[in-house]
Amino acid sequence: MVRPDIQRIPSRMKALVIHDTERTAEVKEHPVPDLEDNDILVKVAYVAQNPTDWKHVAFWGKPRATDGCDFSGKVVALGKNLVDSSWQIGDLAAGIVHGGQFRDREYLRVPSNAAWKVPTSSSKVGLREAPVYGIGFGTAAQALYARLDVPYPPAKVQGDEWFLVYGGSTSVGLFAVQLAKLAGFKVVATCSSRNFDLVKQYGADEVVDYRDSEAATKKIRSITGESLRRGLDTISETSSLKITLNSFADTDANGKRKLQLLLPISDEGKALAEKRGVDAQTNWVYTCISDTFHFFKDLTIEGVPADREFYAKLCKDTPAFIEEYNVRPNPITDMEGGLKGILEKGFNLMQAGKVSASKLVFKIQDV
Repeated sequence: MVRPDIQRIPSRMKALVIHDTERTAEVKEHPVPDLEDNDILVKVAYVAQNPTDWKHVAFWGKPRATDGCDFSGKVVALGKNLVDSSWQIGDLAAGIVHGGQFRDREYLRVPSNAAWKVPTSSSKVGLREAPVYGIGFGTAAQALYARLDVPYPPAKVQGDEWFLVYGGSTSVGLFAVQLAKLAGFKVVATCSSRNFDLVKQYGADEVVDYRDSEAATKKIRSITGESLRRGLDTISETSSLKITLNSFADTDANGKRKLQLLLPISDEGKALAEKRGVDAQTNWVYTCISDTFHFFKDLTIEGVPADREFYAKLCKDTPAFIEEYNVRPNPITDMEGGLKGILEKGFNLMQAGKVSASKLVFKIQDV
Protein backbone atom coordinates (compact mmCIF):
# COMPACT_ATOMS: atom_id res chain seq x y z
CA MET A 1 0.00 0.00 0.00
CA VAL A 2 1.25 3.45 -0.89
CA ARG A 3 -0.11 6.39 1.10
CA PRO A 4 -0.52 9.72 -0.78
CA ASP A 5 1.77 12.55 0.32
CA ILE A 6 -0.10 13.85 3.37
CA GLN A 7 1.77 17.16 3.20
CA ARG A 8 -0.04 18.03 -0.03
CA ILE A 9 -3.16 15.85 0.13
CA PRO A 10 -5.61 15.84 3.04
CA SER A 11 -6.24 12.64 4.95
CA ARG A 12 -10.01 13.14 4.79
CA MET A 13 -12.47 14.42 2.20
CA LYS A 14 -16.17 14.99 1.59
CA ALA A 15 -17.92 12.06 -0.07
CA LEU A 16 -21.40 10.82 -0.96
CA VAL A 17 -21.49 7.66 1.14
CA ILE A 18 -24.03 4.83 1.28
CA HIS A 19 -25.47 4.43 4.78
CA ASP A 20 -24.32 1.58 7.04
CA THR A 21 -27.74 -0.03 7.43
CA GLU A 22 -30.32 1.97 5.44
CA ARG A 23 -30.78 2.18 1.66
CA THR A 24 -29.91 5.88 1.72
CA ALA A 25 -26.80 8.02 1.28
CA GLU A 26 -25.31 11.09 2.94
CA VAL A 27 -22.52 13.58 2.37
CA LYS A 28 -19.96 13.07 5.12
CA GLU A 29 -16.28 13.15 6.01
CA HIS A 30 -14.47 10.15 4.56
CA PRO A 31 -10.83 8.96 4.37
CA VAL A 32 -8.88 9.83 1.23
CA PRO A 33 -8.22 6.41 -0.35
CA ASP A 34 -4.90 4.60 -0.11
CA LEU A 35 -3.23 3.72 -3.39
CA GLU A 36 -2.45 0.17 -4.42
CA ASP A 37 -0.16 -0.96 -7.22
CA ASN A 38 -1.18 0.54 -10.58
CA ASP A 39 -3.43 3.19 -8.99
CA ILE A 40 -3.42 6.92 -9.63
CA LEU A 41 -5.09 9.37 -7.23
CA VAL A 42 -7.38 11.93 -8.85
CA LYS A 43 -8.71 15.11 -7.25
CA VAL A 44 -12.22 15.20 -8.71
CA ALA A 45 -13.36 18.36 -10.47
CA TYR A 46 -16.63 17.28 -12.15
CA VAL A 47 -18.92 14.27 -12.10
CA ALA A 48 -21.70 13.20 -14.46
CA GLN A 49 -24.75 11.39 -13.14
CA ASN A 50 -26.16 8.05 -14.31
CA PRO A 51 -29.31 6.12 -13.37
CA THR A 52 -27.04 3.47 -11.88
CA ASP A 53 -25.93 5.97 -9.21
CA TRP A 54 -29.25 6.23 -7.40
CA LYS A 55 -29.97 2.54 -8.03
CA HIS A 56 -26.75 1.58 -6.23
CA VAL A 57 -27.94 3.55 -3.21
CA ALA A 58 -31.48 2.16 -3.36
CA PHE A 59 -30.74 -1.47 -4.17
CA TRP A 60 -27.28 -3.02 -4.39
CA GLY A 61 -24.42 -0.72 -3.32
CA LYS A 62 -22.20 -1.74 -0.43
CA PRO A 63 -22.60 -0.04 2.97
CA ARG A 64 -20.04 2.76 3.59
CA ALA A 65 -19.04 2.76 -0.10
CA THR A 66 -18.98 6.06 -1.97
CA ASP A 67 -21.42 6.48 -4.83
CA GLY A 68 -20.96 7.61 -8.44
CA CYS A 69 -19.13 6.45 -11.57
CA ASP A 70 -18.20 9.17 -14.10
CA PHE A 71 -15.48 11.66 -13.17
CA SER A 72 -12.88 14.13 -14.34
CA GLY A 73 -10.10 15.79 -12.37
CA LYS A 74 -6.38 16.21 -11.81
CA VAL A 75 -3.83 13.51 -10.96
CA VAL A 76 -2.28 14.35 -7.57
CA ALA A 77 -0.42 11.14 -6.65
CA LEU A 78 0.91 7.99 -8.31
CA GLY A 79 1.01 4.45 -6.97
CA LYS A 80 3.79 1.97 -7.61
CA ASN A 81 4.17 -0.29 -10.63
CA LEU A 82 1.86 1.61 -12.98
CA VAL A 83 0.83 -0.36 -16.05
CA ASP A 84 0.56 2.97 -17.87
CA SER A 85 3.72 4.70 -16.73
CA SER A 86 3.04 7.80 -18.83
CA TRP A 87 0.90 9.37 -16.10
CA GLN A 88 2.39 12.37 -14.32
CA ILE A 89 1.18 14.42 -11.38
CA GLY A 90 -0.79 17.34 -12.81
CA ASP A 91 -2.27 15.41 -15.76
CA LEU A 92 -6.00 15.80 -16.30
CA ALA A 93 -7.84 12.46 -16.09
CA ALA A 94 -11.34 11.14 -16.70
CA GLY A 95 -13.04 7.77 -16.72
CA ILE A 96 -15.27 5.37 -14.82
CA VAL A 97 -15.05 3.89 -11.34
CA HIS A 98 -17.53 1.40 -9.95
CA GLY A 99 -19.38 3.64 -7.51
CA GLY A 100 -21.20 1.89 -4.69
CA GLN A 101 -18.39 -0.66 -4.40
CA PHE A 102 -15.36 1.28 -3.12
CA ARG A 103 -14.54 4.15 -0.77
CA ASP A 104 -13.54 7.08 -3.00
CA ARG A 105 -15.16 10.33 -4.20
CA GLU A 106 -13.81 13.88 -3.71
CA TYR A 107 -10.49 12.15 -4.28
CA LEU A 108 -10.60 8.78 -5.99
CA ARG A 109 -8.19 6.07 -6.98
CA VAL A 110 -8.37 4.42 -10.37
CA PRO A 111 -6.07 1.96 -12.18
CA SER A 112 -3.62 3.77 -14.43
CA ASN A 113 -4.86 1.87 -17.49
CA ALA A 114 -8.54 2.49 -16.72
CA ALA A 115 -8.59 6.27 -17.15
CA TRP A 116 -7.90 8.55 -20.09
CA LYS A 117 -5.98 11.78 -20.42
CA VAL A 118 -8.04 14.89 -21.09
CA PRO A 119 -6.04 16.85 -23.69
CA THR A 120 -5.09 20.20 -22.17
CA SER A 121 -4.93 21.72 -25.65
CA SER A 122 -8.37 20.48 -26.73
CA SER A 123 -10.91 23.04 -27.86
CA LYS A 124 -13.65 20.39 -27.84
CA VAL A 125 -13.55 18.78 -24.40
CA GLY A 126 -12.37 20.04 -21.02
CA LEU A 127 -12.90 18.88 -17.46
CA ARG A 128 -16.59 19.88 -17.58
CA GLU A 129 -17.34 17.72 -20.64
CA ALA A 130 -14.93 14.85 -19.91
CA PRO A 131 -17.01 12.93 -17.33
CA VAL A 132 -19.80 12.65 -19.91
CA TYR A 133 -17.52 10.15 -21.70
CA GLY A 134 -18.06 7.72 -18.86
CA ILE A 135 -20.66 4.99 -18.47
CA GLY A 136 -22.54 6.09 -21.61
CA PHE A 137 -19.55 6.11 -23.93
CA GLY A 138 -17.96 3.02 -22.35
CA THR A 139 -21.18 1.01 -22.57
CA ALA A 140 -21.84 1.98 -26.18
CA ALA A 141 -18.27 1.20 -27.20
CA GLN A 142 -18.23 -2.15 -25.40
CA ALA A 143 -21.58 -3.18 -26.88
CA LEU A 144 -20.65 -2.27 -30.44
CA TYR A 145 -16.97 -3.18 -30.60
CA ALA A 146 -16.67 -6.06 -28.12
CA ARG A 147 -20.08 -7.69 -28.57
CA LEU A 148 -21.58 -6.81 -31.96
CA ASP A 149 -18.44 -7.06 -34.12
CA VAL A 150 -18.70 -3.44 -35.27
CA PRO A 151 -15.42 -2.41 -36.95
CA TYR A 152 -13.12 -0.45 -34.62
CA PRO A 153 -11.97 2.85 -36.14
CA PRO A 154 -10.60 3.60 -38.58
CA ALA A 155 -12.06 0.39 -40.08
CA LYS A 156 -15.55 0.53 -41.60
CA VAL A 157 -18.27 -1.94 -42.49
CA GLN A 158 -18.42 -3.03 -46.11
CA GLY A 159 -21.50 -2.19 -48.15
CA ASP A 160 -24.78 -0.67 -47.04
CA GLU A 161 -25.89 -2.02 -43.69
CA TRP A 162 -28.31 -0.71 -41.08
CA PHE A 163 -27.81 -0.50 -37.33
CA LEU A 164 -30.67 0.03 -34.86
CA VAL A 165 -30.34 2.11 -31.69
CA TYR A 166 -33.44 1.85 -29.53
CA GLY A 167 -33.45 4.84 -27.20
CA GLY A 168 -31.38 7.09 -29.42
CA SER A 169 -31.72 10.12 -27.13
CA THR A 170 -30.36 8.36 -24.04
CA SER A 171 -26.75 8.87 -23.00
CA VAL A 172 -25.71 5.45 -24.31
CA GLY A 173 -27.89 5.93 -27.37
CA LEU A 174 -26.34 9.22 -28.47
CA PHE A 175 -22.88 7.68 -28.28
CA ALA A 176 -24.02 4.48 -30.03
CA VAL A 177 -25.48 6.47 -32.91
CA GLN A 178 -22.15 8.24 -33.41
CA LEU A 179 -20.04 5.09 -33.14
CA ALA A 180 -22.25 3.17 -35.58
CA LYS A 181 -22.03 6.04 -38.08
CA LEU A 182 -18.27 6.20 -37.55
CA ALA A 183 -18.13 2.54 -38.56
CA GLY A 184 -19.99 3.22 -41.81
CA PHE A 185 -23.48 2.02 -40.87
CA LYS A 186 -26.73 3.66 -41.76
CA VAL A 187 -28.44 4.26 -38.43
CA VAL A 188 -32.11 4.09 -37.55
CA ALA A 189 -32.92 5.19 -34.01
CA THR A 190 -36.05 5.31 -31.89
CA CYS A 191 -36.91 8.21 -29.59
CA SER A 192 -39.81 10.51 -28.81
CA SER A 193 -40.73 12.97 -31.53
CA ARG A 194 -39.48 15.92 -29.45
CA ASN A 195 -35.94 14.51 -29.71
CA PHE A 196 -35.96 13.73 -33.45
CA ASP A 197 -33.84 16.75 -34.38
CA LEU A 198 -31.28 16.09 -31.64
CA VAL A 199 -30.77 12.44 -32.57
CA LYS A 200 -30.41 13.38 -36.24
CA GLN A 201 -27.82 16.00 -35.26
CA TYR A 202 -25.81 13.20 -33.64
CA GLY A 203 -25.86 11.21 -36.88
CA ALA A 204 -29.02 9.12 -37.19
CA ASP A 205 -30.18 8.69 -40.78
CA GLU A 206 -33.75 7.88 -39.76
CA VAL A 207 -35.68 8.34 -36.51
CA VAL A 208 -38.83 6.51 -35.46
CA ASP A 209 -41.31 7.29 -32.68
CA TYR A 210 -41.50 4.25 -30.40
CA ARG A 211 -44.89 4.97 -28.82
CA ASP A 212 -46.92 2.90 -31.30
CA SER A 213 -45.06 -0.42 -31.26
CA GLU A 214 -46.71 -1.94 -34.34
CA ALA A 215 -46.21 1.22 -36.40
CA ALA A 216 -42.61 1.57 -35.19
CA THR A 217 -41.78 -2.02 -36.07
CA LYS A 218 -43.36 -1.73 -39.49
CA LYS A 219 -41.48 1.49 -40.21
CA ILE A 220 -38.10 0.15 -39.10
CA ARG A 221 -38.55 -2.97 -41.23
CA SER A 222 -39.46 -0.79 -44.19
CA ILE A 223 -36.49 1.58 -43.68
CA THR A 224 -34.01 -1.29 -43.38
CA GLY A 225 -35.53 -3.39 -46.15
CA GLU A 226 -36.08 -6.15 -43.56
CA SER A 227 -32.30 -6.66 -43.49
CA LEU A 228 -31.48 -5.52 -39.94
CA ARG A 229 -29.08 -7.81 -38.11
CA ARG A 230 -27.37 -5.69 -35.44
CA GLY A 231 -28.80 -3.41 -32.79
CA LEU A 232 -28.60 -1.98 -29.28
CA ASP A 233 -31.62 -1.63 -26.99
CA THR A 234 -30.73 0.97 -24.34
CA ILE A 235 -34.11 0.62 -22.59
CA SER A 236 -34.23 -3.20 -22.46
CA GLU A 237 -37.78 -3.61 -21.23
CA THR A 238 -40.42 -5.98 -22.63
CA SER A 239 -42.06 -3.15 -24.59
CA SER A 240 -38.79 -2.12 -26.25
CA LEU A 241 -37.81 -5.71 -26.97
CA LYS A 242 -41.04 -6.27 -28.88
CA ILE A 243 -40.05 -3.50 -31.27
CA THR A 244 -36.36 -4.32 -31.57
CA LEU A 245 -36.68 -8.08 -31.95
CA ASN A 246 -39.57 -7.88 -34.41
CA SER A 247 -37.69 -5.27 -36.47
CA PHE A 248 -34.82 -7.66 -37.22
CA ALA A 249 -34.48 -9.63 -40.44
CA ASP A 250 -36.32 -12.93 -40.40
CA THR A 251 -33.25 -15.10 -41.05
CA ASP A 252 -29.47 -15.10 -40.68
CA ALA A 253 -29.03 -15.06 -44.45
CA ASN A 254 -26.98 -11.83 -44.29
CA GLY A 255 -25.12 -12.73 -41.11
CA LYS A 256 -25.92 -13.68 -37.54
CA ARG A 257 -28.52 -11.41 -35.94
CA LYS A 258 -27.39 -9.92 -32.62
CA LEU A 259 -29.02 -7.56 -30.13
CA GLN A 260 -27.33 -6.04 -27.09
CA LEU A 261 -29.33 -5.08 -23.99
CA LEU A 262 -28.43 -3.03 -20.93
CA LEU A 263 -30.64 -4.88 -18.44
CA PRO A 264 -31.37 -8.57 -17.77
CA ILE A 265 -33.78 -9.89 -20.36
CA SER A 266 -37.30 -10.69 -19.19
CA ASP A 267 -38.78 -14.16 -19.61
CA GLU A 268 -41.15 -12.77 -22.24
CA GLY A 269 -38.26 -11.09 -24.04
CA LYS A 270 -36.20 -14.27 -23.91
CA ALA A 271 -39.06 -16.28 -25.41
CA LEU A 272 -39.49 -13.76 -28.22
CA ALA A 273 -35.74 -13.71 -28.94
CA GLU A 274 -35.75 -17.49 -29.21
CA LYS A 275 -38.80 -17.42 -31.46
CA ARG A 276 -37.21 -14.80 -33.72
CA GLY A 277 -33.83 -16.54 -33.67
CA VAL A 278 -32.00 -13.41 -32.49
CA ASP A 279 -29.02 -13.67 -30.13
CA ALA A 280 -30.04 -11.20 -27.37
CA GLN A 281 -27.44 -10.67 -24.65
CA THR A 282 -27.01 -8.23 -21.77
CA ASN A 283 -24.00 -5.92 -21.80
CA TRP A 284 -22.47 -4.87 -18.44
CA VAL A 285 -19.76 -2.21 -18.58
CA TYR A 286 -18.84 -3.26 -15.03
CA THR A 287 -17.06 -6.29 -16.52
CA CYS A 288 -14.48 -3.77 -17.77
CA ILE A 289 -13.72 -2.31 -14.34
CA SER A 290 -14.74 -4.82 -11.63
CA ASP A 291 -13.77 -8.37 -10.69
CA THR A 292 -17.09 -9.53 -9.22
CA PHE A 293 -20.30 -7.63 -8.59
CA HIS A 294 -23.47 -8.85 -6.86
CA PHE A 295 -26.75 -7.41 -8.08
CA PHE A 296 -30.11 -7.90 -6.43
CA LYS A 297 -32.00 -11.17 -6.94
CA ASP A 298 -28.78 -13.16 -6.55
CA LEU A 299 -27.40 -11.99 -9.89
CA THR A 300 -23.59 -12.05 -9.87
CA ILE A 301 -21.56 -10.38 -12.61
CA GLU A 302 -17.99 -11.58 -13.07
CA GLY A 303 -15.25 -9.38 -14.46
CA VAL A 304 -13.93 -10.38 -17.87
CA PRO A 305 -10.17 -10.04 -18.50
CA ALA A 306 -10.74 -9.46 -22.22
CA ASP A 307 -13.16 -6.64 -21.36
CA ARG A 308 -10.57 -5.00 -19.10
CA GLU A 309 -8.06 -5.19 -21.93
CA PHE A 310 -10.62 -3.68 -24.29
CA TYR A 311 -11.37 -0.84 -21.88
CA ALA A 312 -7.66 -0.12 -21.43
CA LYS A 313 -7.38 0.26 -25.20
CA LEU A 314 -10.50 2.43 -25.29
CA CYS A 315 -9.04 4.73 -22.63
CA LYS A 316 -5.85 5.12 -24.67
CA ASP A 317 -7.91 5.91 -27.76
CA THR A 318 -10.57 8.16 -26.22
CA PRO A 319 -8.69 11.39 -27.03
CA ALA A 320 -8.58 10.24 -30.67
CA PHE A 321 -12.31 9.51 -30.66
CA ILE A 322 -12.81 13.11 -29.56
CA GLU A 323 -10.17 14.97 -31.55
CA GLU A 324 -9.90 12.88 -34.73
CA TYR A 325 -13.29 11.21 -35.04
CA ASN A 326 -15.37 14.04 -33.56
CA VAL A 327 -17.39 11.90 -31.15
CA ARG A 328 -19.38 14.50 -29.23
CA PRO A 329 -20.48 14.43 -25.59
CA ASN A 330 -24.15 14.35 -24.66
CA PRO A 331 -25.84 17.72 -24.17
CA ILE A 332 -25.04 18.92 -20.65
CA THR A 333 -27.28 20.31 -17.94
CA ASP A 334 -25.08 22.09 -15.40
CA MET A 335 -26.25 21.39 -11.86
CA GLU A 336 -25.51 23.29 -8.67
CA GLY A 337 -24.77 22.15 -5.15
CA GLY A 338 -21.83 19.77 -5.62
CA LEU A 339 -22.13 16.50 -3.72
CA LYS A 340 -25.17 17.70 -1.81
CA GLY A 341 -26.80 18.70 -5.08
CA ILE A 342 -26.48 15.12 -6.34
CA LEU A 343 -28.24 13.79 -3.26
CA GLU A 344 -30.88 16.51 -2.98
CA LYS A 345 -31.59 17.26 -6.67
CA GLY A 346 -29.94 14.83 -9.09
CA PHE A 347 -31.28 11.61 -7.59
CA ASN A 348 -34.81 13.00 -7.36
CA LEU A 349 -34.82 14.14 -10.99
CA MET A 350 -33.64 10.76 -12.23
CA GLN A 351 -35.96 8.72 -10.05
CA ALA A 352 -38.88 10.84 -11.26
CA GLY A 353 -37.91 10.26 -14.90
CA LYS A 354 -37.37 13.98 -15.51
CA VAL A 355 -33.96 13.70 -17.20
CA SER A 356 -34.19 13.37 -20.98
CA ALA A 357 -31.69 13.90 -23.79
CA SER A 358 -29.20 15.51 -21.42
CA LYS A 359 -26.48 14.63 -18.93
CA LEU A 360 -26.52 16.10 -15.43
CA VAL A 361 -23.04 17.40 -14.58
CA PHE A 362 -22.02 18.64 -11.13
CA LYS A 363 -18.90 20.63 -10.32
CA ILE A 364 -17.30 19.24 -7.17
CA GLN A 365 -14.33 21.54 -6.66
CA ASP A 366 -11.59 23.53 -8.36
CA VAL A 367 -8.46 21.58 -9.15
